[in-house]
Amino acid sequence: MLLASKDMGVRHNVSFRVIDLATNKVVSTHTGHNQATNTLLTGIASFLKGDGVLNQGTHMLNKYVPRYISLGTMGLINQEEDADGLPAGIGEIDGEEPQRFDDYMNQVPGFGADGYDANQNNNRTYLGIGPAFADRDTAQDESPKTIRCELVSPTFPRAEISYRTVIPEIKAELPETVDVIFSAMISTGALAQFREPGKDYVFITEAGLWSKRDLLSMNPESPSGYSKNNGLLAGYRIAPPDEINWDMVANNTVTEEQAQKNRNILKHEILKVGINQVVQVVWKIQIGAIKQLTASSDQITSITNQEIDDCFDEYLNGTPCKHQF
Repeated sequence: MLLASKDMGVRHNVSFRVIDLATNKVVSTHTGHNQATNTLLTGIASFLKGDGVLNQGTHMLNKYVPRYISLGTMGLINQEEDADGLPAGIGEIDGEEPQRFDDYMNQVPGFGADGYDANQNNNRTYLGIGPAFADRDTAQDESPKTIRCELVSPTFPRAEISYRTVIPEIKAELPETVDVIFSAMISTGALAQFREPGKDYVFITEAGLWSKRDLLSMNPESPSGYSKNNGLLAGYRIAPPDEINWDMVANNTVTEEQAQKNRNILKHEILKVGINQVVQVVWKIQIGAIKQLTASSDQITSITNQEIDDCFDEYLNGTPCKHQF
């Protein structure tokens, strides 16, 4: 598992494996890049500036430590499958396929998906990855659907992270990074209660990395559902692994044929979990060195005070800077 996680690539740090317990074989996989890590990085920053040094500040930093992983179904309008066994209900609201798929991609978890800023939530219906299964917005329908919710319940809470390790810089996948690996297994028993009557599968679209095991109660005063302190450290929505395939609608640079191909890729990436199958989630957080955020040493030249003054004068006068630094 560790070797597989190290091979995910800098753009690919979330990996799913659906494992069939009868054969012990991997029946499907997905690898991608998580879009929302704002809260987790805030916690790392708090630690690095000294708030958690020498075991002090533990209470404050506790909410930033990844301990649990869960799955969700936001981005689906139903759990139906097409003739090929692929999801037929991708989207936020019913409509033509191109628009439904475009909505799906436009509402990946943004930096606000951790519940701290509704303005940066990418128009998602809920903060986090949705309400609990019992609180989903179709729960009171004549035929409740397993959509727009986090797949957790009082008997099956978020799965505890069972494996974690730190890969030091000298062994990390990329130079000058430290890789932190988390992994959890979501059991078949946990998933069984979430399948709709008459269906032997459930489609999965999202995952969350959490510091809290239990959900907060729904907040009736908030149209988004839960309060902001929901414990989500990073959110992920399944998408085509390569961003070149993220356009779901034809435009000036993407033909209708290519857009159709991209939609088909998305269909195949969404996880379909059947009876007696479990889901393993491997989450890698890459912490980069300062060199990754600035120019490397061989790119930095000696800069004199006079050159700095000249550059500032050029900036004030609105003229292009001629200096190369």
